[in-house]
Amino acid sequence: MSFPARRLLAATALLLVSVTCSKDRNASTTTPAPSCTVTVGAITASAFGAAAGTGSVPVTAGTGCAWTATSSATFITITAGASGSGNGTVTFAVAVNTGAARTATLTVAGTSFTITQSAASPTPTPTGTLSPPTASSPAGGQTVAVTRPVLVVNNSGASGSVGTVTYRFEISDLSTFPSDPARTFTVDGITQGAGTTSWTVSRDLGPDVLWYWHARATDGAATSAYSPTETFRTPISCSYAISPTTQSINSTSATATIIVTTTSGCAWTASTTSPFITILTGASGTGTGSVFIAIPDNAGPRRTGVVTIAGQTFTVTQAGASVSAAFRLLDPGTSGSSPTTECRIRSGTPLPAPPTPTTCTLQSTSIPLGTVGIVNYAWFVQYTYVTGKTLTQSSSSPTFSFTETCGQATSTSDGFSQPLSVILTVTDSNGDVATVTSGTGNQPPLFLRLFTCGS
Repeated sequence: MSFPARRLLAATALLLVSVTCSKDRNASTTTPAPSCTVTVGAITASAFGAAAGTGSVPVTAGTGCAWTATSSATFITITAGASGSGNGTVTFAVAVNTGAARTATLTVAGTSFTITQSAASPTPTPTGTLSPPTASSPAGGQTVAVTRPVLVVNNSGASGSVGTVTYRFEISDLSTFPSDPARTFTVDGITQGAGTTSWTVSRDLGPDVLWYWHARATDGAATSAYSPTETFRTPISCSYAISPTTQSINSTSATATIIVTTTSGCAWTASTTSPFITILTGASGTGTGSVFIAIPDNAGPRRTGVVTIAGQTFTVTQAGASVSAAFRLLDPGTSGSSPTTECRIRSGTPLPAPPTPTTCTLQSTSIPLGTVGIVNYAWFVQYTYVTGKTLTQSSSSPTFSFTETCGQATSTSDGFSQPLSVILTVTDSNGDVATVTSGTGNQPPLFLRLFTCGS
């Protein structure tokens, strides 16, 4: 064999050895994947009664082999083992069944179990009876205070086995309780109370209406007759108006009448916290009526008072006095210029000469307040001498005089005393007035003394 041939043979042998060694190294570093086998055991329970229950399913699996468990219905809850790896146990709970029978599927690692639960036991049907309740209040046509009264019945009597008792109330403006929701109002399911059962009417009832009502009891199986019908009347709907609502007067005394308008049967009152206002009549009333008030002279500043009538407000405003009125009586023939409380009707002329008339003089002592002046004096004088006499004078003069003669009927030797009534009203330049009367306030009572002539 030639030398080149020997070299080729040696190189080929070396290549074959190298390839063989490389294959051996690769085979020694490759690891085969593990094989997972999951085995699901027998379920402990799959059929349940209506009551709650529990169960479990064992799972056998190699290390690292994962599995899951699911339920197809909400009444089955997986309480442990919803997922796992390797050996484990799935536990589940079945809820109480209150209805019909039901079925669901529990799937564990791909294995399905059918779980059934029986229906709930039927509720025993009551076999008792109920007697009619009796109406307690309101009753007898009484007038209630509100438009949503509380209706109360004495509970129905029960015999035998009865279930939960509830009540139906009916109320109507007709004693026949027509099947008309506009005339008859009903409610069901009012739970029985202890001894009595009540229902507050859930709507406002019309005013001043006689309402009829009754109730009955039921437990769903047995139903009583209605209670004997009772009646009540809703309150009158009262609204009030007064007229006038305001009044302005001058500083002199005055009266006012306020008319109250309302529905027959509606009561009202009148009151005031203003010390200068007096309610003469009408402090209370029913239906349409009136309130009569009095306001005295105002010797001070402007003032306002309020009378509250049937919840309405009447306001009176009285002007302040701008002048203070007063007067005095003079008997020139007896007391000269000194004031007196009596004027003596007598004559100093000796008989048988005709008697000289006596002059009685009224003199204003009124005082203007501020910068105003008095522009008018109005006198009003009354007395009785033989007949009733009335004398008047209205002028800018502050003095008023009148005369009488002695010896007329009713005169006596010692001078018969006769009341003299005098009213003076003064007006200032602003138009405000003030009035004063004899025998009131600081004005003393005045008199005439009627003498026979020559006495």
